[in-house]
Amino acid sequence: MNEKYLIEGLVSSVGDLPTHVDVIGLQRFSLDDLQRRTKRFLSLVGDQERRSLDRGDWIEQNDHTVVHLTQGAHAIFYHASGAMKYVSGLAPMDTLFERVESRAFLTKMVNDAAQKLSIHEWAGDNNTIAFERLWQMKAQAADRQGSVSEPVLCRIVGAYRHYVGGIPVLGGASVALKLAGNGALDSMSVHVRASASETIDKAKILNPEIAARQVSVQLGSLLGHSKDALPRDVIESQTIQFGYLDLGKRKSQRLLAPAYVVQITLRHKQERQAYRFAVSASEKSYLPIDQGGHEALPTLSRGAHSLHASQFVGA
Repeated sequence: MNEKYLIEGLVSSVGDLPTHVDVIGLQRFSLDDLQRRTKRFLSLVGDQERRSLDRGDWIEQNDHTVVHLTQGAHAIFYHASGAMKYVSGLAPMDTLFERVESRAFLTKMVNDAAQKLSIHEWAGDNNTIAFERLWQMKAQAADRQGSVSEPVLCRIVGAYRHYVGGIPVLGGASVALKLAGNGALDSMSVHVRASASETIDKAKILNPEIAARQVSVQLGSLLGHSKDALPRDVIESQTIQFGYLDLGKRKSQRLLAPAYVVQITLRHKQERQAYRFAVSASEKSYLPIDQGGHEALPTLSRGAHSLHASQFVGA
């Protein structure tokens, strides 16, 4: 593998970094606390959607609770993280958009919905939740003669990022809104860990080159070490982000600590592989980021088109 080119590319993608960052304690919620939190979540959704969501069947399972609501809707919350999701029950092809609108129009549409749903309520004191990305879900049909229809816009998804003291919390989307064609809420998820407003430690930040070298070794191990260097043109993209690391909705977590999250995309002929790694960004390790192949964190996700943001290989 062309380690020098990979490491230089990763390091060059990093912006300005602080020298030290607070390690922040997180609130620990009981099951009763999580139920109250979810009821508040459903109250905000119900007020916006003008439907009653205060009654439902609450079914507790091993690591999560499902709430069966009226009209085919349901909600779920995870005991370890407090992450919550609401699903309205709309059929996938119901209430489509009449036309494919501009990105600016759709972004405003999802931001207006986010404001009405009071997503900033989940940010915590002195923290923020900011818009990050818009996804468009489209459908298209073709007949046996090869005639292809115009694409139809089915849903839009707005992804939002939680910032603690100006530092992003990296992982899956902190808040995600999926809207139907008339602006109705198809689903909403909130995965924001509540800070205890307690500084546990002051972490000194490592040079990103150290993280890049760790990732290079880990990637080489996954690909299988070869005498021949990986051609530069196979490395389609490489980026490194700095922030606090969230371990995922099914993982409990006592604190927020700094990490580098590295994404590398390789392309060879028709095959495309995407890798994502999480590496401690401090001299002292505060979170259980295991080596790739261990089971303490979700393992490698490889695919022709995508990589889920919540899946990491530890390095």
